[in-house]
Amino acid sequence: MTDVVSVDCGEAPIENVALALELLKDVDVSAYSIPNHESKIFKDECMFCYTSPYHPGGLYICLKTFTAFCEHHMREMAERRGRNVFLQLKSKKTRDETEEPREKIKRLAIGIDEGFCNEKMEVEDEYYLVIFPRLATRIPINLLSSHPIGVACDRIATTTSAERLELLQGASNAWDGEMKQVTKHVNLKQIDNPPVLPMSGWKCDVETCDLSENLWLNLTDGAIRCGRSQIIGDGVRSRGNNHMKMYYEEKHFPLVVKLGTIEESGVADVYSYDEDDAVANPNLEKHLAHFGLKMKEMKKSEKSTVELELDMNQKWEWARCQEDGENLETVFGPLHTGIVNIGSSCYINSVIQALLSIPDYVNILGKNAPVIMNDIDPCEMNESIPGQMAKLFSSLANGNFSKPPPNNEYNGVKPTQFRKVVGKGHIEFSTCRQQDAEEYLRHLIDKISTHVPIAYGDANAALRFKQQVRLVDESSGHVRYTEKEEFVLALPIPKTSLIPVDQEALRFSVPLTHCISAAFSEESIEGFTSPITGETRGARSCISMATFPDYLMIQVQRFQMGDDYQVKKMDVDVIVEDVIDLTPFRGIGVQPGEQLLPQENTEVDEKIVCELTSMGFTRNAAVKAVLNTKGQDLGGATEWIMRMMDDPTLNDPLPSQMASMNNEEVSGEEVEQLVMFGFTPHQAKYALKKEKDVNAAAEWLFNNGHSVPEESIQPVIDTPKEYRDGSGKYELVSFISHMGSSPHSGHYVCHALRSNRWILFNDEKVAVSKNPPKQLAYLYLYKRV
Repeated sequence: MTDVVSVDCGEAPIENVALALELLKDVDVSAYSIPNHESKIFKDECMFCYTSPYHPGGLYICLKTFTAFCEHHMREMAERRGRNVFLQLKSKKTRDETEEPREKIKRLAIGIDEGFCNEKMEVEDEYYLVIFPRLATRIPINLLSSHPIGVACDRIATTTSAERLELLQGASNAWDGEMKQVTKHVNLKQIDNPPVLPMSGWKCDVETCDLSENLWLNLTDGAIRCGRSQIIGDGVRSRGNNHMKMYYEEKHFPLVVKLGTIEESGVADVYSYDEDDAVANPNLEKHLAHFGLKMKEMKKSEKSTVELELDMNQKWEWARCQEDGENLETVFGPLHTGIVNIGSSCYINSVIQALLSIPDYVNILGKNAPVIMNDIDPCEMNESIPGQMAKLFSSLANGNFSKPPPNNEYNGVKPTQFRKVVGKGHIEFSTCRQQDAEEYLRHLIDKISTHVPIAYGDANAALRFKQQVRLVDESSGHVRYTEKEEFVLALPIPKTSLIPVDQEALRFSVPLTHCISAAFSEESIEGFTSPITGETRGARSCISMATFPDYLMIQVQRFQMGDDYQVKKMDVDVIVEDVIDLTPFRGIGVQPGEQLLPQENTEVDEKIVCELTSMGFTRNAAVKAVLNTKGQDLGGATEWIMRMMDDPTLNDPLPSQMASMNNEEVSGEEVEQLVMFGFTPHQAKYALKKEKDVNAAAEWLFNNGHSVPEESIQPVIDTPKEYRDGSGKYELVSFISHMGSSPHSGHYVCHALRSNRWILFNDEKVAVSKNPPKQLAYLYLYKRV
């Protein structure tokens, strides 16, 4: 018998079938499995880091579990779990020009994960069987056709990976942007005997106006007037005398379209004056034809209002935040790793980079990653929240994916699975749409609190703080003190503190200190009924800091709910100080002589709950809105409900109520009846506790089965939370900026202080910042000094 040690063939693959079969003589049949159609095969990246088949050395797929590892983690797995048979996968991208040798499996690809490209590309996949620890002895799988292990290798090679199958199934969720509302004037009444308009050569109908650009057509009577002038650059304005707005004020004909923006496809800049918004008009072609205009023959010649505004914002806000035009020095190494945008994921990337400014997250989820991942079966890594967090934070912290040239080809990480498991079950974060960074920060903090065992450490302790709420009953003069947990200090933008930046008051600034003072100022609560006197004379309330955390996250509430329930962004410059002192806002508790009101068993703002229920929302929905928009006002809570209207669980009982429901017993016989329909016992019990009747429970499951929360396997242990406290003086160490007009579109970037230098994290781009745009930020992270 030939000793395996004597046949080490170096880097060159074995070419002899007999030699290959000789090497397999001592491989036990229990060391590998043959995958079937239900097997999940992971081969896109290492289970424990972001090494891909394109990296040097490729990946090693365990033939027992079908999970993939880089060489480093493969060696750990082999030594710890006794795995010794692996399929090595090495991939490279090539143009489709030549036919390759038969042992190379080829697959057509467009863009290869990076997205669409015009160039036809192919991926060459090379598969070799290796037996640990002799990794240099590689057996091409085409030599194994006569051995059972060859069947396993061939099926792994020809099966679509589990990661890619999930991406394909979720691809329909990819979307970024905002939909215009259809105008209420779809069936607009147009005048009889309308004028017949030419297809081009228009000018403003006002005799004293000679404008032939920025012209709007009134769809009621065919009048053509110029629009308003707009700033389109530094000191540059578009031409316009606002004659169409004046015409609307005179005639009250509401619907207009900007001539020059009309495309044959029906896309155009349509505005409704009485709806005060840009709108969609499905009958635009019909309305234009009324004046002899043939939409199918019209060509776009001007930018729309939105395009002009976006151009202006991009030239200012986008350019400032991304520091366009600056020759920025790229940086590499630990804590300087970029995160690839995997589809409107910049809000996730920015939040993660900001948290890396906090040692607790770096140490507990990053440096402690091997301990966390050792406790997780590799087959469960892709669905494990602690595992994906450890994988991401460690890969960002260790610098393995941030190498200087010439070794920078594989820089950056793609947290596809992290995004999936952290967002799973959430109506917004489970999609590929752009989201609000502050809301995601809270969501991520909650996931860490509920899924990362406290035995590894409490990463959130550095951000967690208590606020003290003092309420004064106007009727009796009695007071009530309550405390609530917070992770973000929300600051309103006081309109009384706005300072014009330019003479025309088109942009304003506000001192951050004024926003802080406004957050801690006293506010009136209408409709408060005194539990002492029974009179409804209102109350006064204010918040203060009960504890000062190590790191304080501040949100400047740039997004405001308008009267039309549309969220709009306040484009103001915040005058930021690098060092702030919140000591004057520390709560001092009950004072001598104060008489206390009885305590309420609630942590929600009843004022906002009452206002929401008066709008017609259920109390369950209202309370959830308040709890999920901590620190926000009625507008924020209303926006949250409006976004969640399609969630079938919106009006369900609160978690505390569900806990009492879970203690209720259900009929085992009824559970079995529902299980016979294909539901799990957990789903059956959940539905029966909601509906009581088995038929109603079955109907509910058929309609809402997907919304049943995951079954809790481990008992919830109520561990006392840590609230650190100290000085109220802080210095700025990171901030997240948003570019765009809505939290659900646009772009986020993060600036962070690393080794006394401001670093710009713009997705996968990481560079030294020359002019950090602190005045434009949405979230500010301060460190206690």
